[in-house]
Amino acid sequence: MLRGAVTSKKSVKMGGIKVKSDLFQKFLAFGVLIVLSIFFGILTKGIFLKVDNILTIALHVTPYAILGFGLTFVLITGGTDLSAGSVLGFGGIVCAKAITLGVSIPVSIVLGILAGVLAGLINGLFVTKLNVTPFIATLGTQFAFRGLTQLVGQGKPVSIRALGDEKIISVFQFIGSGTIFGKVPFPTVIMIVTAIILGIILSKTAFGRRLYAVGSNEEAARLSGINVIKTKLIAYIICGATASMAGILLAARLVSAQSNAGQGYELEGIAAAVIGGTSVMGGEGGILGTVIGAFVMGVLRNGLNLLKVDAFVQMVIIGIIIVLGVWYDTARRKKQAESV
Repeated sequence: MLRGAVTSKKSVKMGGIKVKSDLFQKFLAFGVLIVLSIFFGILTKGIFLKVDNILTIALHVTPYAILGFGLTFVLITGGTDLSAGSVLGFGGIVCAKAITLGVSIPVSIVLGILAGVLAGLINGLFVTKLNVTPFIATLGTQFAFRGLTQLVGQGKPVSIRALGDEKIISVFQFIGSGTIFGKVPFPTVIMIVTAIILGIILSKTAFGRRLYAVGSNEEAARLSGINVIKTKLIAYIICGATASMAGILLAARLVSAQSNAGQGYELEGIAAAVIGGTSVMGGEGGILGTVIGAFVMGVLRNGLNLLKVDAFVQMVIIGIIIVLGVWYDTARRKKQAESV
């Protein structure tokens, strides 16, 4: 009885620490976002803070954010998905190819998302059924899905403009770069709706609670009756679906699906999630944090572009940010464990 009471108190204390830490991480990320915005606003003499530029950032952040949503689910389970960028390209090119073959835009979008769902299922099966380490499994499928993308596109861009049908071109382009309510980018609205839906799934449903439980302690979750394999599979499937959604939006913006689309995007998505408070060790994270993290990355990239900083230097900076984010997460988790 005494042991059970002690364990219960310890669990409550640990839970309280995690909640406070998660809130602190979100406030920290938001604070960084504000500081960066002010910093670039000053250096660019106000150009950065103009409404049109802010909306441009929101448009360009959208694919990374949506990709980051699915990666957040996977990271919470303690896994990772290095194939997300390739799945992005695969979903986009499947959708575009279907349109060029005469399939309607709505059905083509569904086919593109289903391609991502299939990719996520394959990743999930490798990780759960074959017990392949997520890093190795998704590193391998990264090349496989990129190869499939090249095969579908025959190594060339799949252009919707080549159809010559102005109605199809305008509708598809609107999905990727159209505006509503004046100047608000339509893809950003899709991002917000997706964030709300996935945020509710994570924070308000039994599946979301199971996801955190698996990431916190997989063995304890299994012993408590949670179907760990099913939970992880669904997380990877969601990651595949969001990756293909991002790919479709990117293809729609360009009115063309590129065979090399999404290369390196998985790192941007992971960086957005980590900056927003998602732990690479599992058990912590949220969609709101990922949105903030994606905007931190978007603001940083846009500001550096306005300051005419070399693209290669930008890559170095982003790489350093990812390392610092992982280091901070590790130090934070260690401090939490020591305080219990």
